[in-house]
Amino acid sequence: MSMDEQYAQMQQFSGALAQFNDHLRISIEALNAQHEQVNPHWQDEMRRMYDAHWNPLEQAMSKYLLREGPAYLEFLARKLRYLEGFLYGRY
Repeated sequence: MSMDEQYAQMQQFSGALAQFNDHLRISIEALNAQHEQVNPHWQDEMRRMYDAHWNPLEQAMSKYLLREGPAYLEFLARKLRYLEGFLYGRY
């Protein structure tokens, strides 16, 4: 695979990751809105069991969306800048 092909694939991956992050954020926001709607009606033992499973997952996704996702995108952007500089003499 040529460096130009690698550069193009990294650009595609970076775009796909940004799109994934956006979709995940939108999905989490929609799910949280649904949780708020059912919250007054669902205060039983089953809800506590659900929350015990849901809360760690929600925390992990929030951490990803706030810190890890943007850090991965910045890492890819930096790599793309360096690769562009190597390939096209920029920077």
